[in-house]
Amino acid sequence: MPRALTPLLVLVALLLLAPAAEARKAPRLFMGVNWDSSIASAPAATQDAQFPRMAAAGVETMRTAFLWSAAQPQENGPIDLSGTDALVARAAARHIEVFPHVIAAPDWARLTPAPMAPPRDGTLVEPYLRALIARYGPSGSFWPEHPELPRVPIRYWQFWNEPHLPFQWDLPKSREKEWPQTYVAQLKDFYSTVKAADPHAKVVLAGLANMSWIYLGDLYRKGARGHFDIAAIHPYTTKPSGVVRLVHKFRAVMKRHHDGRRKIWVTELGLPASRGRAHSKNSLQTTPRGMASYLRGSYEGLRRLTPRAYWYTWASEYRGDIFRFTGLFRYRDGDTRLRVQPAFRSFVKTARRMEGCVKTRSGVCR
Repeated sequence: MPRALTPLLVLVALLLLAPAAEARKAPRLFMGVNWDSSIASAPAATQDAQFPRMAAAGVETMRTAFLWSAAQPQENGPIDLSGTDALVARAAARHIEVFPHVIAAPDWARLTPAPMAPPRDGTLVEPYLRALIARYGPSGSFWPEHPELPRVPIRYWQFWNEPHLPFQWDLPKSREKEWPQTYVAQLKDFYSTVKAADPHAKVVLAGLANMSWIYLGDLYRKGARGHFDIAAIHPYTTKPSGVVRLVHKFRAVMKRHHDGRRKIWVTELGLPASRGRAHSKNSLQTTPRGMASYLRGSYEGLRRLTPRAYWYTWASEYRGDIFRFTGLFRYRDGDTRLRVQPAFRSFVKTARRMEGCVKTRSGVCR
């Protein structure tokens, strides 16, 4: 009779017979989502429930707004990071990286009373920015205070959002055309502050939408080169092939300005499922099934062009403006649960294909 197999030989045999894990098809942190709208201010229990779901869906990085106006409402007053503490804790517990865009000057720091006016002086944000890095950077005080959490430090900082749009970088009407030079002047202050606080941190340019390649050229002509590490685009268009084409146009401008080696991130991506549901003639509209197909095709087209792509958005209201119809879930104030949309299932399938595995609720491969 043949000899019985030893436990070691049994283990080897099982490993040889087991199906090999699929190879990862996209860079780590490729699959991202934006976290904003009503869900970002939902009750704590509602928010808590989303992060295990997010991790199991394959989300590896989350872009969100860090609101200077909320943290330091009084001039020379204390900086309150309790809100961002809660968000970073929820994400870190699930091995999700937080990628903030720093935005929204307090009223005491604004150039004009408009809610989205830029700071009157780019140096005013420095204490807030230093406090953020001292709290959440690799040597940040947050991590030793929370030894129960995995360390997922913040190393990427984005300055503002879509400053080419007047309602995002609200200058006086007579000065609206000055957005490139005013943004670049403050970008330089932001960049130097980040590098002084964490020399290995990276500064991400504000995401540019619409005629993004033209706006990027405007920023280069005003001296942006050398004051950001990563460029960012918001390629809103009707087809996945258009997303790819816009990224190529963006890259071409970078090459013309001798910056072709720099990375491009897609920090917002989406197509609203608002057709027939919103009073709008905007061509950027589709159906729920169309949004799911668009998501799948766009991520597939982007995986060789960018190391990160952030879907806009995790959850939204599905009423009002068409960009409130882009959530993977529907959430409205007062809801006790979120309603899943077809695009969520598309995101999960895409993430599993890109990451080569099924994720647990802690964000690790099974």
